[in-house]
Order: sequence, then C-alpha cells, then structure tokens
Amino acid sequence: MDHRKTFPVLLLLWGSLQGQAKISPRVISLQQVMFSELQTLEKSAFITHPSHATSNENVLSRLRSVFHEFELQNQESITAILRVLALVDHTLENTIQDCEKVFHLPSLDSENVLFRVVSRPLLLRVESLCQHVASGDLNAIELTMMAVEKEANSYRQRLDETKRYMQIVLHEVSNIEETFTISSKVDKIFGEIEQLNTTFRESIMTATGNLLSRQQAISDEILEGFRDTVDEVGVFEVITDFAMFLSNETELLLEELTEQLDDWVFQTSNMINAFEEGLKNITFELMDSPIESFLRAESPLKCLAGFGYHKAMQKMTQGAESMLQCFSSANDPKRPLEMAYHQLSEMANDVQLTLQDIVHCQQSTLRDDYDTKIFEDMASCFEMAEITFEAMEKFVESKMDEIVLHVDNSMYYNVFQMATCFYYRARKTMFAFASINHQYQSCNVEIDIEL
Repeated sequence: MDHRKTFPVLLLLWGSLQGQAKISPRVISLQQVMFSELQTLEKSAFITHPSHATSNENVLSRLRSVFHEFELQNQESITAILRVLALVDHTLENTIQDCEKVFHLPSLDSENVLFRVVSRPLLLRVESLCQHVASGDLNAIELTMMAVEKEANSYRQRLDETKRYMQIVLHEVSNIEETFTISSKVDKIFGEIEQLNTTFRESIMTATGNLLSRQQAISDEILEGFRDTVDEVGVFEVITDFAMFLSNETELLLEELTEQLDDWVFQTSNMINAFEEGLKNITFELMDSPIESFLRAESPLKCLAGFGYHKAMQKMTQGAESMLQCFSSANDPKRPLEMAYHQLSEMANDVQLTLQDIVHCQQSTLRDDYDTKIFEDMASCFEMAEITFEAMEKFVESKMDEIVLHVDNSMYYNVFQMATCFYYRARKTMFAFASINHQYQSCNVEIDIEL
C-alpha cells in the first residue's frame, strides 16, 4: 500500500490528539537555518538552457536535455522542501496541515541520472519528516529533522560539485562542435580526385585525337604525292593498314589508361571511405560512448568531466588530419598522366616527321632534273615507305606499351604509398585514443572502489 495514501487518515487521527504539542526549539532552529540556505539555492541561476528535442537528436542533445531536466527537477524539489519547512511551526496544530499536499512531487520518481544521485536522497529524508509530522511523533520529528539537516549538507556539496562538473562538460562539448571539420576536408579530397579524373580523360582524349589527326593529314599528303604513279595502289594499302593499326592501338591505349585510372580512383576512394567509417567509430568511442555510459548511469559525471573532451578532440583532429595528409599524395598520378600526355604528343611529332620524309622522298622524284638512272640501284620511295611503316608500327607499339607500363607502375606505387602512410598514422592515432580511454576507464574503476 502506498504510504502517501495513509496521510489523510493520519492527519484525522492525530490532528485533535496532538494539536497543542510543542515542537522543540532545536527543530525550529534547524528549520530556520535550512530554510535560509535552501532559499539561496532556489534563487541560483540555471547553467543550462531549454533544448528543442527532435526525433533524431544526437547524444550531445540528449546530454543537454538530461542536464536541463535535472536543474528543473532540482529546482522543483527545493521549492517543495521549502514549503514543507515553512509548515514546521511551534505547534503541530499548524504544522500538519497540508504537509502531504505540499510534498506531492512527481519528480520524486524521476529516472534522471543526476536527480537520483543528487536530489532524491534529501527528498526521501524530507518525505520521512512529513510522515512523522503527520503522526505527531515529536521525538521522531526531532531525530528526522537532524537527519534532514545532515543530508542537506551532503546535498549542497553534491549539488555544487555536480554543477561544476556540468559546466566543465558543457564547455568541453561545445568546443567539440565548433572545431570538428574533418568531413569538409574529406569532401575536398574527393572533389580533387574527381577533378583529376575528368582532367586526365580530357587531356588523353585530346592527345590521342591530335595523334590521329596529324597522322591522317600527313597520310593524305603521301597519297597525293603518289597519285597517278605505279605505286599508288600499294601506297594506299600501306597507309590504310597503318592508319587502322594506329587507330586500334590508340583505342587500346585509351582503354588501358582509363582502366588504370578507374582502378586507382576505386582503391583511393575505398581507403578514404574506410578512413571516414573508422573516424565515425572512433568518434563514437571517444565522444558518444562515455556520454552514453553516463546517461545509462554506468559512469559518474565526475569521470565524464575529467575525460577532457576538448583535449581528446584536439588529438583526434590532429590524428585525422595527419591521416588525411596521406591522401595529399593523391595528386601524384598527375605526373605519370602528364607524362602520358607528353609522350603521346611527342609520338605524334615523331610519326609526323617520319611520314613527312616519305613525302619529301616522293616530291624529290617530281623535280625536272630528277634522273632515275642515278637512283636505279637504290630502293624506291614506295619500298622505303613500306619499310618505314613497318618500323613505325613497332615504334608506336613499343611507345604505347611504355606509356601503359609507366602509368601502371606509378599508380600502383601511389596507392601503395598512401596505404602505407595511412596504416602507420592510423596506428599512431589509435594508440593516442587508447591512452585517453584508459584514463577514463581508470576513473570509473577508482569510483567503484570508493563506493
């Protein structure tokens, strides 16, 4: 049976019997001292502000809500206690009136982790005082009032300490929200990678397009030079074969370089995504987990305040930025890709110069003073053109293989370099986090031992 329901009956039974009973001066003295001190506490300013809760509020919002709820409930408790103390008069006739009504406080059963530790013990003492007042037991009233006064002293110490810890924690977490900007830096890196991807594709397309167009232009000159000659058909076949070869080789080169770039973007993005995911997990362990532990009443506010969030977040930010620096080498592929562009441009020049020699050779046969007898023992321009195109195919094939191999090796090394850098810096950062967590866990162990 709820003891509160017995109050009206007790009031009726004892009201008439104890109406003229005198409350001891010591009780009145204690009442006056506590009343004055609690009045001062009642007027103290809140250190939190109302928060607007949302359905997806984060752990920091919940922490602030718990702090603000505690201050509200604590204020209500002080007001209720003052009302009870105000009822304690020199005679029980005046004292017992409305004691239960004044002290009917829903927050007495609050699950707020701070309220239950800080305020509730005093409320239970005052509730016991109400019961003895209702029963009219003068001896019990005096003993209970002394117990209330003793508990009130402990309460004031707990409250002062709790508010001090609350201020520390609120200051620390506010600094966290203001300084943590790693996500924007990750977005910047992804933007740079995407830009590199786009720029490379455009530059390679330009270079290969230039190679083919210059080859086509000089090939047209060769065909024009051999027009209406006995070698016209042969030259046409040789040039057509070379043009098809060059087009196929260029297409293969584009495919291989694009695949290499796609693979590099894929591996680099995976590392950055792993970094982001790891950062979220570390953030939870470093920031959310201790708060969650406190909210579940598994860890005291003292340890949360001693956690040093701002310092911990500084270390976390430094570690994260250190790991992000590993991805600054993501710009390294610019060098092999730029090399590929220049190699293709140089190859276009080489092909053009070589094919122009064929043009010059044929043009020399059209001079008025050209004497075929002088050159009858030498290979014809067409014969040399056949040999030249065969050599050009080998040269182009070798050059393109060289480009592919160089880009492949450079990008492989770049990924390897980033992964190695990231691994060792991640280990260093995790060690710093482990030290912070160990300090926090040690505080919890010490508190458990004290309890």
